[in-house]
Amino acid sequence: MKNMILVDIETLDFSVDSGIYEVALLVLEDGNIIDSVHIAEVEDESLIHLGMGEGYADISQNPSKISEFRNVIDTYSYPIVAHNVPFDRKFLVHYGWLDENYECYDSIRAIKYENPHLFSYSLEYLVNFYNVDSSLTHTALDDVRVLYEVIMKANPNTWIPLYKVSPKKFKKFVEASAKVEGESDLFKDKRIVFTGASPFPRVLMKEIASKCGAKVTGSVSPKTDLLICGENPGSKLDKARELGVEIQTDEWFIDAVSKDMNLETATVTYHNHTVKREISPQFTKVPAFQGKVVNIALLPFNVQSKVESILTEQLGVSGINKGSNGYKVDMIIYSDHGNYQLLKKAEELQIEAIPLSKFNQMLLN
Repeated sequence: MKNMILVDIETLDFSVDSGIYEVALLVLEDGNIIDSVHIAEVEDESLIHLGMGEGYADISQNPSKISEFRNVIDTYSYPIVAHNVPFDRKFLVHYGWLDENYECYDSIRAIKYENPHLFSYSLEYLVNFYNVDSSLTHTALDDVRVLYEVIMKANPNTWIPLYKVSPKKFKKFVEASAKVEGESDLFKDKRIVFTGASPFPRVLMKEIASKCGAKVTGSVSPKTDLLICGENPGSKLDKARELGVEIQTDEWFIDAVSKDMNLETATVTYHNHTVKREISPQFTKVPAFQGKVVNIALLPFNVQSKVESILTEQLGVSGINKGSNGYKVDMIIYSDHGNYQLLKKAEELQIEAIPLSKFNQMLLN
């Protein structure tokens, strides 16, 4: 897909009630940027550098801003692409910027089909994995340009439209899926928490999660792998952010289940697209890890077990250390972003420290 409109919005929170503060669009034709639009209203210029919509006014219901946005999509009529598009689309549709049936695509899904063996698909992680020179500032125009660079590097070939149905139809889908015989391993061994108001019955969503191999719990903890959020998610969202737990929307959950439920083979058929999924990743042998002791304490809990399995079963390390004071090691693999005291000590002791994205590159080289 060479013609598209890349979109990024900045909001103050997960809930649509928090409003829209920035919208940025890049129009692509044949993979080249032909138009760039930033829609915002400056309120306090001194705060803009903080990102996340700070320093801008709430433009959610501003008729001139909505008209400016609609003029762009009406002029070009290309599909909208965003990173985690259900989130952006939810805000844009809610406030009347975008019609509910407008064709939308998720760059996360496209990149995941292209490269299914990454430890994360957050934009921040992809910037590092694909060696993109620009960095995220959490301001809309900068971040949508970063998304463009990531897409150019990843060069995904499979673009599948967002699952577009009304909440009423979603509810019917959830109810139907909850009655399906057999189980899926979509969320195998993952601990999932649901929070916030939802148009979908929570009891049925929890049943689906269990059918897909998850353990559904009521509170967020360091062992939580995934938080599924509806409207007004409250303190559980704050706790998940603090612990680095993966956060997704109800729509994302339904979309993921819709692709995976009832599949008997390793082939996903969705919106008339057929995508082959690799069952087992074929990682490169990395001699540098053979016989080494590796510390993985600085990785998110939901990634640690995957990395530990790869290190011990495929790369032949002699030991794994998960202690935050584990200095008697040969290497440290750490989450790409964070000011870790252990890394400072490792530098003093000349212990090799490898960011997770670099480790991912080494495995897939």
